[in-house]
Amino acid sequence: MLVHTGCSKKEKASTRSRSPILLFAIDGLEWRVMKPLIESGQLPVIEGLMRKGSYGYLKSLYPTFSPLIWTSIATSKNASKHGILNFVYEDTPEGPRGDVSIHTMRETVGSETKRYRSYTSGHRKTKALWNILSDFGLSVNCIGWWTTYPAEPINGVMVSQTNTTETLRNPQEALFKGTLLKGVEDQVYPPDRQNHMMDLLEEVDDNFDQIIEETFGKFPHPADDFGQQKWDQTQWAFRADAMYVRIARDILESGQPFDLFAIYIAGTDVAAHRFWRHKYPDQYVHPPDGEQIENFGHVIDDEYKYVDRVIGQMLALAPPDAGVIIVSDHGMHTINNDRVFRKDDPPSESLSAHHQDAPPGVIIASGGPFKSPPTGAATALDLDTLIPLGGVLDVLPTILAVKGIPIGKDMDGTPIRGIIDFEKLGQHEIRYIPTHDTQEWLAAQPNRIREAVDDNERLEQLRALGYIR
Repeated sequence: MLVHTGCSKKEKASTRSRSPILLFAIDGLEWRVMKPLIESGQLPVIEGLMRKGSYGYLKSLYPTFSPLIWTSIATSKNASKHGILNFVYEDTPEGPRGDVSIHTMRETVGSETKRYRSYTSGHRKTKALWNILSDFGLSVNCIGWWTTYPAEPINGVMVSQTNTTETLRNPQEALFKGTLLKGVEDQVYPPDRQNHMMDLLEEVDDNFDQIIEETFGKFPHPADDFGQQKWDQTQWAFRADAMYVRIARDILESGQPFDLFAIYIAGTDVAAHRFWRHKYPDQYVHPPDGEQIENFGHVIDDEYKYVDRVIGQMLALAPPDAGVIIVSDHGMHTINNDRVFRKDDPPSESLSAHHQDAPPGVIIASGGPFKSPPTGAATALDLDTLIPLGGVLDVLPTILAVKGIPIGKDMDGTPIRGIIDFEKLGQHEIRYIPTHDTQEWLAAQPNRIREAVDDNERLEQLRALGYIR
């Protein structure tokens, strides 16, 4: 039964009794990588969640630009509605243009007639999951999500993913996903939490070499120039993940109740882009030599095992009745399989995997308000006949449905009813309202637009704060 209704203060209070949800946003998580790891017992946490819940493919969108898709996941709207079209946009008198290629942007950086900037949270034209749940009085923590700088005021803690356009100036680098940067304001909400988050960043930096060695071990052979370059280019992603995980654990360790806890992890995507050829050498005309395969052939698997451990650590700190959703924006596949890879290749030719025309992503839902296998049913996993459970646009409506919050009729997704245990929730209805966007919120958004944080700007900020001379 569909009930079209608005919301009231009484309805806001009633949703607080529902199970909290942990949302793990894992970029580029790929079933073909996961399958052998699960079957060999190397992803025990993820395997346990699958045995107790639902799992399958999550259909993606095109183009598979991370900021576009992760914003669609957070809003249940296509890019034409939410406004985040690409990594960066061309600033024109008519407004932002996001329909140009990354290569064109690099070729024209520094041009007097073209100026490119990173999208920021102020460019988003509709409310996201953290806004909507906050409106209904629910507590939300959001760590590292795409296009969240500057951090927005929410009913909880937001640690933004802060981006820079500096890599546009360097044709040998791919666009970086964001991170937390010293000396930049408005990365954390509430603002009085930012200094503490920077202390945790210092802790991660102090222990980063140990974190890397514990995750990936030591290379048994000297790295060749190409492998070393790719390894060096991947460190920022591992550092960002370690930082977001440390912050998330700190918040969970506080014991502060929450209704939704979302964390984004990038390393699975970045490792696959750079080391797919080392993991699957038989797929390439010119594979790495044996020593380099021994060095880097395990990097992707090790990153997946790291994610599995991280999820387990957070579940151990969460309430026992918490539900879990794991989602990826897309899968990955082989590219450039006939190339001879060299250190001086441009980014488009130096990556061995990509997600253009990618296989679908991953969704796993378990515990809390999500369906469990029937009592007494066999718990064997079927990884050979995975089926689509929904699409990236359906994630937010599913969360709203299990939280008892009406879904906006202007959203492009629908709840994934097959994974929801309506009996456990004591309801079967899904409610709708015309929109969650208000004129007041929409009018305030342009005031949130910031310049992209650029290395020159950041150095001046660091000097002003006394970090450097």
